[in-house]
Amino acid sequence: MTSLPAPYAAARIAEFLDDHLSWSAWWDKKYGLWRVAEDDPDSDLYAESRDADVVIRYITVHDRGKRCLRTS
Repeated sequence: MTSLPAPYAAARIAEFLDDHLSWSAWWDKKYGLWRVAEDDPDSDLYAESRDADVVIRYITVHDRGKRCLRTS
């Protein structure tokens, strides 16, 4: 059975990732959870959770400062 995230959760993660460009997140429809990973081939940083806030906290704690903040 396919599972979709809550629209507010998807919007929250998308907005958060705008300021954390060295990370990716995707919704795994098969298992019904968020998966996040640092976009660095040498990195083993990865997390998964059904709760968007959990993966956002994971990124916040493990962010290595490779941020690119929007200036608009």
